[in-house]
Amino acid sequence: MITYLVNTINVFLPMALLTGLLMALWRPDGKKVSRLVAISLATGLTAGVVVYLVALSQEIMTSARTYLFAAVVLSALCQAGTLLLAGQRFRRLYRLGWGLALFFLAALANVAAFSFLTLLAERALTAIDLLNTELIRNSGGILAGFFLLAALMPVTAHLGRKNSRGVLVGSIMLASALLVLQGSTEVLLGLMRLEAMELTSFRLSLVAKVTKYSYLFPYLQLLIIGALALLSLAGREAVTDEELAAMEKAQRRKARSRIMIELRWFKGTLAAAGIMLAVLLYYDLAASKPPRISPAVNLTADAEHLVRVKIDVIKDGNLHRHSFVTDDGHVVRFFLINRARGGTSRIGVVYDACMLCGDMGYIQEKNEIICLACNVRIFIPSIGKAGGCNPIPLKHSVEGGEVVIHAADLDKGARYFSEVKEIKVTDPVTGKYLINLKAPHRYEYNGRIYFFESEASLEKFKASPETYVGSQQARHYRVQGYKPM
Repeated sequence: MITYLVNTINVFLPMALLTGLLMALWRPDGKKVSRLVAISLATGLTAGVVVYLVALSQEIMTSARTYLFAAVVLSALCQAGTLLLAGQRFRRLYRLGWGLALFFLAALANVAAFSFLTLLAERALTAIDLLNTELIRNSGGILAGFFLLAALMPVTAHLGRKNSRGVLVGSIMLASALLVLQGSTEVLLGLMRLEAMELTSFRLSLVAKVTKYSYLFPYLQLLIIGALALLSLAGREAVTDEELAAMEKAQRRKARSRIMIELRWFKGTLAAAGIMLAVLLYYDLAASKPPRISPAVNLTADAEHLVRVKIDVIKDGNLHRHSFVTDDGHVVRFFLINRARGGTSRIGVVYDACMLCGDMGYIQEKNEIICLACNVRIFIPSIGKAGGCNPIPLKHSVEGGEVVIHAADLDKGARYFSEVKEIKVTDPVTGKYLINLKAPHRYEYNGRIYFFESEASLEKFKASPETYVGSQQARHYRVQGYKPM
């Protein structure tokens, strides 16, 4: 739901903001303004739907998107050009400016409808065709977004009328500049994709930088609305208590009524903008972030080269993640979980890695274990068994209320993981101590990495590795598949 609500706000917020601002600026005949604006927006939205359907059927989506954004950029520039010239006293320019404003709004609605349908095509409302909770929830997010944006247009228009023409012009210029920046990037990218413009590193870098920070545009647009609200509140006609007391009863009621109405407009604006701001912040800071695995508790082997975990600590049915650092710095993650639903302890002990998906790891959500790489739900009683997206089994034993894992078995799983930690190692030829990540030379043999202080030491090792490896066992590669250890 939150994704569709945010997408609706991001796509239609520029249209809602500029509609309110332009209605406040040009102020045509009161009875006609709502009808003209409604016709303009409806025409643009309908045209956007038609263009999308035609472009989809003809497989010209890139061309259509490029031309639509180009029309928005051009109409925004033309509209901005009239802001410095047109006004109520310049009747012809006033009519021209109001006509350009209506065309600009139609172009905005056109590209908004096209972009929104494109997003819906990329993210289906539901995975099945039947009515279900997912469909209702996602549709509710879209409707909530439209409701907030529909409320924002008259609020912005009212606040705009309470500010000076200079403030309005500045607000429209800033909102249009954001739109032109984003639209120009879309046009530039489209032209390069269509090979109508040469692809260069500078142009590609420009597109990448604007795209990277485009998530900030809705915040800036909401900031414009908030600034208008504060300026209108600060510029309202203040009435002191003494002045109210000196007024007649009817006049006093009117004055208080005006104050209350302005405060309601102000509160309504803050409510609509505040809800949108809260939704965007929640999405950007929390909801859109990919889930992460919990921190692993690092364990070390005892004098018998065994790693021990007390069963009493892991009987609760939750995922308990641990790590072990090998002698060459590989961080091997593994977790333990009680697979029994009752009081009996049936402990699953596995590497925190999947043979198919790699070492992104697993997380627990309530009673489900989920593979982060592919979002597959793992049947908890099957944890500890090989196959599919199940985590890779880890050899272990249970002794005296403890799960016991041999360090050699953890070491064999180092090739399932990519993380390497900085530790102290020795050159197998000279015995000199080195820092693994800072060693000048390294060499991989039988799945292990060895570090050397000099090229001469490395060459001696390459000539006869068995002489220096000793009894160390080879490690498995993940691509070799799971092998019982």
